[in-house]
Amino acid sequence: MTGRPPDADHEVDVLLRTGPFHEALRAAVGRSGLTLERLRDRLDRRGIHVSLSTLSYWRLGRSRPERPDSLRAVQAIEAIVGVPRHSLEALLGPPRPRGRWVNRQRQTRRYGRLLEPAQSLAETVEALVGPSDGDLRLWSQDDAAAVDAHGVIREVRTRQVLRAVDGHPDRHVAVYCGDPGTPPDALTAEALRNCRLGRVRRHPRAPVIAVELLFDHTLRVGQTHLLEYRFTIAEGAEAVDYRRAFRYPVGTFVLSVHFTEPKLPVRCFELSQVGAEAPLLHGDDVNLTPGRMVHLTARDVQPGVLGIGWEWT
Repeated sequence: MTGRPPDADHEVDVLLRTGPFHEALRAAVGRSGLTLERLRDRLDRRGIHVSLSTLSYWRLGRSRPERPDSLRAVQAIEAIVGVPRHSLEALLGPPRPRGRWVNRQRQTRRYGRLLEPAQSLAETVEALVGPSDGDLRLWSQDDAAAVDAHGVIREVRTRQVLRAVDGHPDRHVAVYCGDPGTPPDALTAEALRNCRLGRVRRHPRAPVIAVELLFDHTLRVGQTHLLEYRFTIAEGAEAVDYRRAFRYPVGTFVLSVHFTEPKLPVRCFELSQVGAEAPLLHGDDVNLTPGRMVHLTARDVQPGVLGIGWEWT
């Protein structure tokens, strides 16, 4: 009696989280023990007809499934090779740019213009941003950051209400930039409520992570969706602020930062930046409560940056 090598299981699990699609497909089919010919035959039995050359191209990364019948084949392959439903499909992301979208790409509001490291952020997010990027707007957002006894931000938990303004969006891209000196592999993401992780991208040298949060259904124009997720930082550098960048207007924003004794700040203050070209301004002081927490609230937030800064002794 033979079983699957543990290394094969590990490789498949990792690739289903990180991609790319063709590598995950190769590993999943390889672990199943099926040849491409046998996989094609299994698809035929389900009434799904895909040529051997097409399967080979998908596995090699020379092409990828995008048409509805091809996506149906991917869903069937998931069942045949024994991987979770939608796990391969999620790695495909939105359809590749075509037609007028190619001309619109340069007009898209860049993630990397509001936070540092700007170039690393843009490089990390670029692979996840597709034609539906502008189809959602933030109705409200609540960020809760936790700072440990060494002054390191260890967790940021986010609750968002998103509203569809165009198309039929079924995913949202979330990003986090760690403080300088944070190892890139120290950043992880977790989907908590009403979403699941799709593709995950980390910059190889900078502390930047971007993730797809997949909904369980597509949204109609005007429909809202509430979700929760968090970023955790296993190892980091001492922080002096937490900033949230907004590319589009937001109805309501609430930010709280919780500190851990004995390392408490001697002063906390609001931070704001209106637009990508404006300077970052220090605003009013905010009081640290007996519960070691500071917070700010804002309504009708315009594109730019809001946050809280602090000073250590």
